[in-house]
Amino acid sequence: MMKVFHKIKQHPFYIKCNSWEYWPMQFLYLPVYVQHLWLSLKARHPFFFLVTNPAIDEGFILSDSKYRTLQIVPEEHRPKSFFIEKNSSVSVESMLSEMKENNIEFPIILKPDIGYRGLLVHKIDDVEELSDVLKKVNFTVDQIVQEFVDFPVEIGVFYYRMPNEARGTIPSLTIKEFLKVKGDGKSTLSELVRMNPRAILQEEKLKNNFPQEWETIIPDGEEMILEHIGNHNRGTKFVNANELYDEDLQNVFDELNTRMKGFYFGRFDIRTKSIEDLKSGKNFKILEVNGVGAEPTHVYDPSYKLVPAWKDMLHLWKVMFKIAIINRESGIEYPSISEGKHRWDDYRDNKKVLY
Repeated sequence: MMKVFHKIKQHPFYIKCNSWEYWPMQFLYLPVYVQHLWLSLKARHPFFFLVTNPAIDEGFILSDSKYRTLQIVPEEHRPKSFFIEKNSSVSVESMLSEMKENNIEFPIILKPDIGYRGLLVHKIDDVEELSDVLKKVNFTVDQIVQEFVDFPVEIGVFYYRMPNEARGTIPSLTIKEFLKVKGDGKSTLSELVRMNPRAILQEEKLKNNFPQEWETIIPDGEEMILEHIGNHNRGTKFVNANELYDEDLQNVFDELNTRMKGFYFGRFDIRTKSIEDLKSGKNFKILEVNGVGAEPTHVYDPSYKLVPAWKDMLHLWKVMFKIAIINRESGIEYPSISEGKHRWDDYRDNKKVLY
């Protein structure tokens, strides 16, 4: 009987049902949808949120250009990168030429400019892998190439600041623990994957990614990272790290934000050598800047409860509303209804092409 129960607990359906972090995104946003209706009435405009960050004047909630948004980050804190316009003719030779021109070496990251939760992001280690990936990538949408930032710590820092205030707030810190297994000297990689609930959900992909190692016994104590992309739907565990907040961290992001004109609300996805270095304002790179579509990712910690997560989401949308109203009162115009709808349609169409 115990074996049967253990087998049930290892089934992907059970794992997903038993933890709300895997439930459909719409469930987390149910209270936000209701609140948005009320805030829209108060703002007298359904797309009030589009003026929260005047520096981001394209896209919708989840469709900001990652490349253009990253350009508002000071150069020393962003990875080397280049933009590939949709419908471009892309070959291994042209990619290598662009990489050389931008002083980028392998490994690299290739991803859609308007992406969604880490889908279709590729880490490419060499020319052979580049050739294989280029056969799969959809170049009818814009793409970005970035250098791979090989710092050991990845953290999401949510930051907001009222436009009429000098000091901001950091309501969310999230450490990303990459999907990995630890050998016991007896089990093969495939067996270790089946012992790990997060890895089980990625089993088919991992089997394809590690064909040589799949039935190999992993030495006792050896850790093997299975995924280098820090996204929840690729097996990364999001760990609530709000206890890491202190004045040093606050000062780093207040200073950073003063150099990002027109950006007041969002999440920075960062790689750094250490938390101590980040708090000292050194040795960190901002991989992405997420605007009004950003989430306080600490809520996806497996130990975080749903009701507090709802409260956190509602609070941040209320903050977003306040920032938008301040910007509107300073003379920034809301987009027209037709423009807002057009931006939504662009996002929806882009998502259909990609996924």
